[in-house]
Amino acid sequence: MKMINSFFKKGKILSAIIILLLILLFGTFFFKFLSIPLWDYDFWWHIATGRDIVMTGSLPDKYPFSYTYNLEENKGQIEFKNSVLKHYWLSQVIFFLIYDYSGAKGIVILRSVLLTLTLLVVFWRLLRWSVSFPISFIFVFSLFDVLTTATGERPVLFTILFSAITFFIIEEFKGKRDRRIFLLSPLMLLWANLHGGFILGVTIITVFMLGEGIEMILKRTAYTKREVILFYAATTIAVGFSFVNPTGWDAFFFTLLPKYKIFSDSTEYYSPIYIFKNNIAPIHQGYGYIFLAIITAAVLILRNKRLTVAHIILLIGTLIMSLSAIRFIVYFAIISSIVIGKELDVLTRNFIEKRFSKINYKKIMDGITVVVIAIFLSVWVYKGKIKFDIAKNISAPVAAVDFLEKNRIRGNIFNGYNYGGYIAWRLYPWKKNFIDTRAPNLTVKKEYSWIVEAMDIPEEITPFVSGIPFWERLLNHYKVNFILFHLIDMFDQVPLLIFRLAESERWVPVYCD
Repeated sequence: MKMINSFFKKGKILSAIIILLLILLFGTFFFKFLSIPLWDYDFWWHIATGRDIVMTGSLPDKYPFSYTYNLEENKGQIEFKNSVLKHYWLSQVIFFLIYDYSGAKGIVILRSVLLTLTLLVVFWRLLRWSVSFPISFIFVFSLFDVLTTATGERPVLFTILFSAITFFIIEEFKGKRDRRIFLLSPLMLLWANLHGGFILGVTIITVFMLGEGIEMILKRTAYTKREVILFYAATTIAVGFSFVNPTGWDAFFFTLLPKYKIFSDSTEYYSPIYIFKNNIAPIHQGYGYIFLAIITAAVLILRNKRLTVAHIILLIGTLIMSLSAIRFIVYFAIISSIVIGKELDVLTRNFIEKRFSKINYKKIMDGITVVVIAIFLSVWVYKGKIKFDIAKNISAPVAAVDFLEKNRIRGNIFNGYNYGGYIAWRLYPWKKNFIDTRAPNLTVKKEYSWIVEAMDIPEEITPFVSGIPFWERLLNHYKVNFILFHLIDMFDQVPLLIFRLAESERWVPVYCD
């Protein structure tokens, strides 16, 4: 009886309840990620490349899956540097081996684990700063909302997790000042061979190196000589380790050189304002991001003199990036959830402690934690089913490709942009695609758009007398014998090509689903 009273007085029962609820909470997050089918367009050419690497025992020197890319007439144009073919190599091999062994189930589980670990790293960082559970919950849930829109099964999943871990390790060093900061080196070595997004890790490290240096000059932080040497030695070595990959730092040049900006013409590079305005994605998918953007702006105003230089640079930098392109939203969300979560907790704590004692503050926040999480679990718990399936109606034309294989249709294919990766996975080397979402050649990318838009005479082309429309002359030029295309695009519009094909006497529909 005395033990029970002691247990209750020390708040261990409440703590146990909170821990149980947190396990259920993160289990719910994990379940939600599991319930999303394998859908990403790029996944298929990633595992096709992984298969090629495993089978040949070497990294690709050219893009093998497209018959248009390798034609002599298309060479010499602006195209992806050869290095871009190689900087995903390790993740492509991992994806292929997992899919080859366990199919979509293994990939969906891997994706769910990586995203849930990202949430746990952010949550653990907030706990290490003693941020209250309710505040931590608000920001972890906001990040979760963002991550549900970043579930593509691509190497970028590793960048999402590793960016959070990099931030965590450096902040841990600032508190503990120990040798664990050298964990950055193996992390950067692994990251640089998984995804070209390792440049984000280098950027985070560099910003902290600069920020901490400024803090020391301004005497806003104190390091011993040993700690300074330890910090800058570890971070410099980590940046150096990122160079140890098949392409060195070519990813930097590809990202920064203006001539490659033309390859950024894709949905991922649309601004969120454009996305919401044109209803490309439902507005509810942006609630977490909108909240984080607004609260970040407010805290930057209220707490700007208390924020560290590194935090200010990272917050403003990633916020600007996120406003320019939706692909960067997730990185802003990670940084914002950690930094703004901490700062908002300070503001909340100061406000409440002026009216209550510190003991009452903890009890209040613990009580709110139980209520908030309990309400969330009872109302929001996802009621979907885990199917471990492929999104056949979105990115993988499974039945159509089955039809092609069964009937062994001859000749070259003109395929929808989003279907190219799946064709590479299923039909290569028997059949090569016209294009896929990697779109490595600018000439082919332009010609693809002219065909889809059923252009009679593009402005870039000198017109000449012909009874055949330009789009059909392009199909003739590439000896296209059959077309595999989607009926509706991302704007819910029927591509003009579909109407022209329906009107044509030459083109005949042989399959539709």
